[in-house]
Amino acid sequence: MPSNLDTVTEWLCDATSEVGASYFQLPVAGQEELEYRERVYCYELYHHWRSRWPNNFPYSLGGEVDKTGHPLIRGNEKPDFLVHIPGQMTNLLVVEVKPANAEIDRLVADLKKLTRFRRPPPAYDAAYLLIYGMTLAVWTRLATRLRQRIAAEPEIDSSVISCLIHPATGERAAFAKWP
Repeated sequence: MPSNLDTVTEWLCDATSEVGASYFQLPVAGQEELEYRERVYCYELYHHWRSRWPNNFPYSLGGEVDKTGHPLIRGNEKPDFLVHIPGQMTNLLVVEVKPANAEIDRLVADLKKLTRFRRPPPAYDAAYLLIYGMTLAVWTRLATRLRQRIAAEPEIDSSVISCLIHPATGERAAFAKWP
């Protein structure tokens, strides 16, 4: 029997394959180049991911839940997705999403945030960095650069963060290893 985390992860990976081209990269009026727009991708991903949720599933999917002022969580964290039981400190998964062209500083900031969410409180069981529009080969090169960059960052523990790579529309996201 799969765990709740396995089930939610399967739903997430399946949902990525349904994000259409115009949500993956947004056409912009008066411009030939398509643009990555993280919010557009996330809203469409939320729609497909949430559509898999049965009414009796114990965890809830939330998008950009603002933790500012939370009595048990320090800071003003607002992750892209949370899978938890609202009103309790029963926390399953936190997900940050970035497009393939995200600046390395933004990736580092998300890795810090994901690490914080793995530590108590709130101690989420898992944390995923989902990058869309990137191949596994490009991820391997980027991850090597990220490792060098975060080596001097005590706030980041990449061992508690899993990476999902969603290469293209119609494809399913898959886990990628840290080199």
